[in-house]
Amino acid sequence: MPRASINLLRAALLAIFLVTAGVTPRPANAAIYRCQAPDGSMVYTDRACSELGATAAPAGPVQEGPPGQRRRAPPRVGCARNLPELVLRVANAINQQDTNQLAGVYHWAGMSGGQSVAILRRLDAVAHRPLAGIVQVSPQVAQSIDGMVTDAEYYAKRPVSQSPVALRIEQSTGDGVSPSHTVFGLQRHFGCWWIRG
Repeated sequence: MPRASINLLRAALLAIFLVTAGVTPRPANAAIYRCQAPDGSMVYTDRACSELGATAAPAGPVQEGPPGQRRRAPPRVGCARNLPELVLRVANAINQQDTNQLAGVYHWAGMSGGQSVAILRRLDAVAHRPLAGIVQVSPQVAQSIDGMVTDAEYYAKRPVSQSPVALRIEQSTGDGVSPSHTVFGLQRHFGCWWIRG
């Protein structure tokens, strides 16, 4: 093959490479912004706050700083495979005042747009109250009425261990004194634990 043909072939390949390199798809980086609307409500959006006539609302004191200051933990990979891990993730999200982390352990399957906005507001309120503790709630056992034995008591041969059905988040309100509690149901889905409700 003559040298001129090789140079022409190289030039054509280089031109094809440069043209295709400019049009290759790149991953899109979508950011979620926490904005405060003029009426004081929180808005979560993928657009800049100024486009909505709102102002940017900081997520709380989570920047790197001195040893005594709160720091944002690196995100965990995957979902909570057991209940203690779910409790730890919920506690970390509340301690860091991170609504997105708390939303990351919520079971959103089958949720409409209107429902999700209300739930996100509820999660935001929970994430920004001081955490006192998280209690695992077990199902209630049927009690006997007027001395009569219920079927569950009659047929029970041995104690049955019951797994929790909900988590009760114990917190204090904005004044730091009044107690507040929120109950989230537990959902097992695809081998992972989630909060719901």
